[in-house]
Amino acid sequence: MIFARAKFIFILNNCFFMPVTKKDQTPKLRIKLKSYDIKMLESSMAKVVSLLIKSWATVKWPIPLPKKRKLYTVLKSNFKHKDSREQFERMTYSRLIDVVETWSKTIEYLQNLSIPVWVLVDVKVF
Repeated sequence: MIFARAKFIFILNNCFFMPVTKKDQTPKLRIKLKSYDIKMLESSMAKVVSLLIKSWATVKWPIPLPKKRKLYTVLKSNFKHKDSREQFERMTYSRLIDVVETWSKTIEYLQNLSIPVWVLVDVKVF
């Protein structure tokens, strides 16, 4: 039995135990895209994914998240006919892209990306 703390090698009954060390800590990204227009969201998502592939990042493909439906009810008349109403809905579509492994150019490419104003992009680094 040999115990050597400085070398992190432990020998017990002819078995070697090496401590588990984490790989170099490259930042992982989680990109969330939201929009009211599905076509604009899909085109923006295609831009982001093609840019990530171009920068040799390891990507988990876009995950469609559940759409959120907001319903608004408005009276047709302001004084009379209270039972007469109109309903409007607003759908929010969202996609999630996980980037497992990034390179130095990945974040540079993302900063220079042009996405339409009505697409919300949320990037989290962890």
